[in-house]
Amino acid sequence: MQAEDREVEVVATAFLAGEGRKNKDIAPILGISEVAVARNLARARKKYLRYRISFLQHKVSRSTMEKVHQRLTRQALQDQLNRLAESHGQVQKVSLRVFPCGPCKDDPERMLKLGVAAAPLIRTLLLRSKSCGLTWGGMLKNVVTGLRNLSCAPPWRKEDIHFIPLSGEPLGKERASFSSSSLARDLGIAVNGDQYDAPSLAMVPAFIPDGFRRHEREGAWKLIELVKSYRDIFGPHYNGDTGQPATKRMAPIALRLGMILTSVGSHDHPLGFGRGVLFDRMTVSYEELKSLIVAEVGGVCIPRSNLSRAKLDQLETVQTSWTGLRLEHLETCARRGTDPSKGPPGVVVVSGGAKRASVVCELIKRGLINHLIIDDVLAEELEKASRSARQASHSELEVG
Repeated sequence: MQAEDREVEVVATAFLAGEGRKNKDIAPILGISEVAVARNLARARKKYLRYRISFLQHKVSRSTMEKVHQRLTRQALQDQLNRLAESHGQVQKVSLRVFPCGPCKDDPERMLKLGVAAAPLIRTLLLRSKSCGLTWGGMLKNVVTGLRNLSCAPPWRKEDIHFIPLSGEPLGKERASFSSSSLARDLGIAVNGDQYDAPSLAMVPAFIPDGFRRHEREGAWKLIELVKSYRDIFGPHYNGDTGQPATKRMAPIALRLGMILTSVGSHDHPLGFGRGVLFDRMTVSYEELKSLIVAEVGGVCIPRSNLSRAKLDQLETVQTSWTGLRLEHLETCARRGTDPSKGPPGVVVVSGGAKRASVVCELIKRGLINHLIIDDVLAEELEKASRSARQASHSELEVG
């Protein structure tokens, strides 16, 4: 190993130790032995680490830090994903981190391990944000648990980080602790202290069944707009007759977020939140929905290409029933996350398991992911999926 590569490995080891990781956790990330980790830490201790394991990033040049980040991830896969984005006209880069989660008996165990492993990195991203919107679900619940279990007493900084729920409440039997408002409250207290009062959408349904008559839907929206947090986050509801906002006002919070923290639905299980109840009350069946979309994130459905007008109308029926996050919010936040190492992080996706690969690829092609935090199983599947997606794109260009 050349001297420069050896120094990058030493700094990468110190960086991970500064995140609070143990030697046994650092070794598989860097692909080295625990003995090598210990040796690197001994070399780094005087220059890059304080006694309490605090990484001294100011002592490291920007170019070296870039090489450290390359050393920490699967650089070939990150390059592959960025080439996929570029082939679809996207300019912002995807920053990738892969965390080995080892053997897992099921998806819940995998999500728990990933949430704990990713917590220090997500803390670093949160400290770059003035505000963070959260979607919902078990993956984010595990992330919040991991962040709360870090040895970092609140407040994390002088000014509060504002945590914003991006979905209303389910009408079914989903666990309340998975809801967007619950996660925003719990994370807000963990970061800012017990006095922090996060906005809540607890009185807002996640969706309005399309079986409602017109006056019933108007009544439901009128009730929703009485919730001040909803008006602050999403602005006034769009008038169904004119397609224009009811009033002119300052851009809603959802359009001013520096970070959106979310997971993604699998290709065979989109809109998992409220699925059972939602599609019992919709004219579009769940199987029909899966035939209409290629990806779903935070309730936002990405349509398949070349859908007929009738099929697009079906999908519009589903999307207009949701009261929360919209595509324009994701796009606006993603455009803010232009620098992977500083400034607003943009859209941060945490996910694991093989079934999310095609969904992640579709979101990357649309420029909707800035930071991708995944497990090794999803990383392996992404290598295959992104390669296939690029080959398909090249074929389309050649035909064209």
